[in-house]
Amino acid sequence: MSLLKSLVLTLLLLTAALPALRVKAQEAPCPFDESALSYAGTPREQARCLLRPVLVGGRLGAQLKDLPAPLDKLLGKDLEVSRDALKLFLAERNISEEDLGGSLSDSVSPANPLDPSAPLARYFVIHDVSTPNYLNAPFPADINEATWVWNDLRRKWASRKVTHVYVSRTGESATAVDFKSQLPDPHHGTKFARDHLRDKGKGLYLHVELVQPRRSDPQGATGNDRIAPLPGFTDAQLERLALVYIAASVRRGLWLIPAFHAAVDAGIPDAHDDPQNFDTARWAERLRTLLKAIKATKKSK
Repeated sequence: MSLLKSLVLTLLLLTAALPALRVKAQEAPCPFDESALSYAGTPREQARCLLRPVLVGGRLGAQLKDLPAPLDKLLGKDLEVSRDALKLFLAERNISEEDLGGSLSDSVSPANPLDPSAPLARYFVIHDVSTPNYLNAPFPADINEATWVWNDLRRKWASRKVTHVYVSRTGESATAVDFKSQLPDPHHGTKFARDHLRDKGKGLYLHVELVQPRRSDPQGATGNDRIAPLPGFTDAQLERLALVYIAASVRRGLWLIPAFHAAVDAGIPDAHDDPQNFDTARWAERLRTLLKAIKATKKSK
């Protein structure tokens, strides 16, 4: 083979490999500094990496070029929502602080309660429960209604101390573990925290599970749970998630950096694949609406 043909063949092989290389790069973990207990970059840069869309099978989409408003303006900026304003908003709507992760008068968990110099929680990790798995059956018609038993948070979820807060598809929430506390052992919330940070950074993350069923992909292995509803989450569910996020951030004293479970665990073998079909722009819009309503409530008093 001539030198020219050899070079051409090499270029063709490299070109063919580019998509695979891009996939590998976009599914790489976000750079993390264990000494600082922080991901690399500004809060907005961290969020752009940690909010990469979660695709079927746990693959990640491309890093966000821009965060949807108002996240693009909030992260890294001063928190302008006061405890008093939020308390007033909740009282007018008969929403209990205890259902949003605990009392607004308390702070959030330290990354390591045994280290006085450890930072408080910085990351708000969004999960989905991926339960139940309907296998080859279709999703029930009432999964977004109170009649679907898995939306009964007290009966099905609140006693499961594997996360801080659960949010139903009907827009209600229940606290399993107060945001002021780490998850009880042996739970860490993510494989990354369990395998890499362990106790020194276990409390760095606050965890919220969104109720969402799964079913099997006929192209996958028997019993797999790769398929989620589309759209993944209801407007009511996204609104309550936004409210929980505001409450947690108020307690922290700054805007927490939102993250997807799959992005936190990126690069770890057999990592989780949630939250599936999460629309970040729709969630951000619910956040914007709530912030306006909280501000309007304060002004009216």
